[in-house]
Amino acid sequence: MRNKSGSAALRFAEQLAYAALGAAVGVAAGALGGLFGAGVEHLSAFGMKYFQIYVWFLPAAGLFTAAILRMSGRNAALGMRALFEASRGERDVFPLRNAAVQFAGTWCAHLFCASVGREGAGVQIGAAVGGAVGRAVPLRGADRILLVAGMAAGFSALFKTPVGALFFALEVTVVGGLRLRALVASLFASFAAYFTVLLFGFAPAAVPVSFDFALSVPVFFRLFAFGALCGIAGFVFCTARKYMSAFFEAAMPNRFVRAAAAGLLLAALLYLSGGRYSGLGTNLIDAAFAGGSVWYDCLVKLLFTAAFLSVGFVGGEVTTLFAAGACLGASAGGLLGIPVQAAVCLGYVAVFGAATNTLLAPAIIGCELFGGASLPFMAVVCLAAYLFNFGRSVYNQKVQETVGEAVAAGIRRRKKTLLPLPRRLY
Repeated sequence: MRNKSGSAALRFAEQLAYAALGAAVGVAAGALGGLFGAGVEHLSAFGMKYFQIYVWFLPAAGLFTAAILRMSGRNAALGMRALFEASRGERDVFPLRNAAVQFAGTWCAHLFCASVGREGAGVQIGAAVGGAVGRAVPLRGADRILLVAGMAAGFSALFKTPVGALFFALEVTVVGGLRLRALVASLFASFAAYFTVLLFGFAPAAVPVSFDFALSVPVFFRLFAFGALCGIAGFVFCTARKYMSAFFEAAMPNRFVRAAAAGLLLAALLYLSGGRYSGLGTNLIDAAFAGGSVWYDCLVKLLFTAAFLSVGFVGGEVTTLFAAGACLGASAGGLLGIPVQAAVCLGYVAVFGAATNTLLAPAIIGCELFGGASLPFMAVVCLAAYLFNFGRSVYNQKVQETVGEAVAAGIRRRKKTLLPLPRRLY
């Protein structure tokens, strides 16, 4: 009994320490994330003000990004792949200098009107801070635990959705599992980052939308069909991202040639579009809510974002996925008999969930942004999107076990529990 009570006390003390450390990581990541997000918004607005001139500097922005990635990545890999590998213990360090690379690369991309997001950069900035704190702490696994907490803090600081950010960090790196040991640190980090950015004056981006229609059987199937469309859109984005990367790398093996040549091509295409598909895509989100979206906006925005990320620009894809999903909702909602405003909200998060192969995070983010009344509708659409992305993800995720594999294994072993349950990963 003494050993058990002593062990429980030690575990409790460890979690208290992780709560304090998570809060510290959240404050630091929140301050950096707030600065980073403000910079993205101001530089993007400035670039779009002079779009017809600044867009032609995209080749130079591509060369600059390629140069800093090469200089900073000589001794340690950069990007979300390296981040996920570090979170799983497959890589020793996710260095703090990655935060500086993401600041410089993403700010440069948005100044010159590239169609990229900001989430990937924000998550990596938070993770770099968390990993640095974790390496300085003499606790088992602290580097990985606080790295995951930093991911939650970075996401929370940018999108002001602390609960969704928490579940995004816990579920995104491993399919079929949750990083439960990182739960306490991530919880405190996410909310600390959220309160920090509120102190800086960044208000949550909640949008009041009515979800007062009844969830009947016909509505359920319409929602499921719309979720399937969102899942296919996420699948298209992941596929385009994969094959565009392979094409550009084969056609132009030199990263500097690739950045300059592809940057010029993409600048010309953006110029021809009049800047409609430049930047984060917030203009498309506003158009979707106002009824000014056209049917091809979703696909074109997805393809532009995939192309920019494939040739070496940094920033991420989540906000652009929000925009594409909102456009899909505006176009398909009415055809399926779903109120258009509600469909815009549902598509906003479901395409993001499909492209990142996450289920809990998008549904929760939807509730935080559009109100708790949306939960039943979010659940149906996000689940359908999760099923119809065919297991694809834009990230380097590690599959624990699919539902089908768990059911088959359970039948073979004649166990009563057939579905995979979240478990501790380290």
